[in-house]
Amino acid sequence: HTWGFYWRLGVPEQYDLLEDAMKYSEMIVFWSSDPEATSGVFAGQESTVRRLWLKHDLSLKMIFIDPYCNDTAAIFADKWLAPRPGTDAALALAISYVWLTEETYDRDYVATHTHGFDRWVGYVLGKEDGTSKDPHWAEKITGIPARDIRALAREWASKRTMLAAGGLGGWGGACRSAYATEWARMMVLLQAMQGLGKPGINIWSTTGGSPY
Repeated sequence: HTWGFYWRLGVPEQYDLLEDAMKYSEMIVFWSSDPEATSGVFAGQESTVRRLWLKHDLSLKMIFIDPYCNDTAAIFADKWLAPRPGTDAALALAISYVWLTEETYDRDYVATHTHGFDRWVGYVLGKEDGTSKDPHWAEKITGIPARDIRALAREWASKRTMLAAGGLGGWGGACRSAYATEWARMMVLLQAMQGLGKPGINIWSTTGGSPY
């Protein structure tokens, strides 16, 4: 089991994270997220202006992970990665592998805010099943070159990164395939490895969340 949020069956709280991103974030990873097509509470592109602020006024880098170049990626993407549908969990595992082997995760946060990390490490590094979840392993599954996976992992770890996992409320197409609950779990685990809840580091779709 993976727990990452305190209520609503794991759906992330969306309010006030715009202010947090504008003050502290340096990059946003949109994973199975297309807010231009799934606009948010009020629709009508009401959240577009927020992404314009983040991108053009504050120079946040925006990375998109989606099998197709969606509407939001076409407008905002600095980099677009297209995994084979249903292989997102393998990509997430490879990212965590890079963080573990290069020691670029938040070790103090993991020690004080997580439980069961040793077992997670054993699985990612292949101690549990004999298969290391490294970028070359993930390349064969996802179709994304190992060098791109490694580059994403390194940049993610070097910046205060907001993860836009899914659309409004955290739901995304990546969790609508066989065994896709693993993708949802991985999103919480990845951000926990980088300090979930620290300034600029959270899970926020960029749709809801105006300061009020």
